[in-house]
Formats: sequence, C-alpha cells, structure tokens
Amino acid sequence: MALVTPAGPLKNEEPVLLAEELIQSWGFNSVRGKHLLHSNNYLSGTDPERLQDLQEALDNPKVKAIWAVRGGYGSMRILAKLNFTKFIKNPKWLIGFSDITALHNKIHQLGLKSLHAMMPVQLLNSVAQPEAIDSLHDSLLGKPLEIVIPASKNNKTGSAIGTLIGGNLSLLESLLGTPYQINTKDKILFLEEVGEPLYKIDRLLMSLELAGYFKNLAALAIGSFTDIDPDNNQTDSFQKLILDRVKNYHFPVIFDVPSGHIPNNHCLILGEKITVNVGEFVSCIRSV
Repeated sequence: MALVTPAGPLKNEEPVLLAEELIQSWGFNSVRGKHLLHSNNYLSGTDPERLQDLQEALDNPKVKAIWAVRGGYGSMRILAKLNFTKFIKNPKWLIGFSDITALHNKIHQLGLKSLHAMMPVQLLNSVAQPEAIDSLHDSLLGKPLEIVIPASKNNKTGSAIGTLIGGNLSLLESLLGTPYQINTKDKILFLEEVGEPLYKIDRLLMSLELAGYFKNLAALAIGSFTDIDPDNNQTDSFQKLILDRVKNYHFPVIFDVPSGHIPNNHCLILGEKITVNVGEFVSCIRSV
C-alpha cells in the first residue's frame, strides 16, 4: 500500500507511523511517497513533487492500494497532469475523502471503483473509531458494502438502484464545467461537507442544481455536515436547505450516512452499484 500526500502538508510524521503500523497489522506492506513529508505553504510539496509520488503509485504494479494521508487542498492542481494508462491496465484502490474527491471523480469517469474512507490523520489521538477502521479493512478484503442507518425525520422515503458517486460538496462544485465533472444520471449521489456556513452550502447546492446534478438522479445520500457556522439571523438547518433544493424531484433522500469528517467515517465504495432503501424506521445502503 502506497502512502501519498497529494493535497495538504503534514505537521509531523506521526500519522504516517500510525498508518504503517495499522497496515502491517493487516498483513500488508507499505511504501512511502518520496516527498511524503515535504511542505510548500498549504501544499505537501510542490506540484511536481506531489504529482511524481502519486504517478509512481498509480504506475507501480506491486502497489495494490494508494492511501492519501490527509486532505486539505491540492489534488485539483495535479489532476490534469496525471496519466492513468497503466492504472487502467492494473487498477488499484485509491483511498481518501474530502479533497481526494477530485481524484475519485476521475476514477469514476474511467469506470473504476475507489474508496471514500478515513485517512491516516484521523488515527491521531484515536479520532477514528474502530468501526471506521474495520469498514476500510473489510472493503480492502472485498466485503460488499452494507450500512444500516436509523431513520431520520428529514428522509424522503423510497428505494433506488444506481452507482454510488460523489464526495465532498465543495470539491464537486469546484469541478463543475471542467473535464472532471461527473455525470449523475441514474446515479446515487453522496454528499458531505465541513466548515462551511449555511449560505455557502446553499450556494454550493444551487450550483449543482443549475448544472443538472439532480435532474435525473436515482437517489441522494447525505453524510456528515460538520462545523457549520450559521449567520446569526439564519435559522434554517442544512437538512432543510437540502430538502428545499430537491423538493421538486422525486428521488429518495437519506440523511445521517456515517461518512465524512466524523470519527465514524465509514468506508463507501464509490463506483459500486448499490441499492438504497429509505424506510420510516430504518434505512439501508448495500451492494447489489
């Protein structure tokens, strides 16, 4: 398993050491990107350095999984320069979330799967719950996706089948109008976000709607929206914002999917064909 930092820099080596210990406990071997611990302001090394580390991991036939150590910002800066020719011939898991959504989008366009899952920085101070770690391990071993979720009063009940796509709301919006914008027709779209005030969440959702993301969607799955700082005069919740934005569509909406910037960051298999059953008392997401 290759450890890389395609986005923000690490403060120290600790999350890398914890990840290497965990990988070893799983019976796997690990390799570090050459520039893993570099820092360039808000980036983990220069664009050429981060590009080199990720490209070498994509091309190496001995590497079976690539684990982004952290998010932040920077994956978009190297996206257009990545060559996926060898990756297509020898696919491997890309693991991460948040800023890594940019890379997930590209892999989805290639018709391949990737893992929206916890990253090593969440191992610091035992932030990541055992359930998050176990779900990643299970997915690496080929276990199908299955998550049972208590019902939310905000859910829109119903059932749907489709390919799971998505990730961080800000990243999805940032890629609109680029070659990396994803096609949501008949898909199940997952969204999560962190640190955005309600008015920005509203604007991001509006951008997705104007781009047609909800027009032919099969279902909408909402993960964690954490550290929201609403304006003093804003009483609407992010759930209400989402429901208002999709009120004219008839697909089911499931809230409280345990994935995103939370300790129980459950692994989701992006690109997996799944069923979503949103009931009055319990909901379920599982592989077909």
